[in-house]
Amino acid sequence: MEVGELEGVDTRDGVMLSWGELASFGMDFWSQEAPMKAIAVALGADLADAIPELLRLADLEVRIPRLEILALERLADRDGKSVDAVLARELLDVVSAHSDYLATAIPGFTAALRWPQ
Repeated sequence: MEVGELEGVDTRDGVMLSWGELASFGMDFWSQEAPMKAIAVALGADLADAIPELLRLADLEVRIPRLEILALERLADRDGKSVDAVLARELLDVVSAHSDYLATAIPGFTAALRWPQ
């Protein structure tokens, strides 16, 4: 908050962060896996009420050319990220670029894409 990346709300108990602000920061700051695991542990049985189903992590096995695997690995290493994080960032660009179509093809898509707002 001191450097302006998070915006707190003044309350009678002091400055607090809204759930949306905290979740949004975590999703931008860490790979998808880290905040989702932390959120899942913190929420326990309440997870289903807090995070849209479309945002819960799932495994995907794909077969792609070795060139693309090596490229993902090198980009991840350069950026200090995991391959999962690099690929997720790139896929989010694809999802955003096709959001008009995907919003009509996938129930709950728009809410999940805009989460946590």
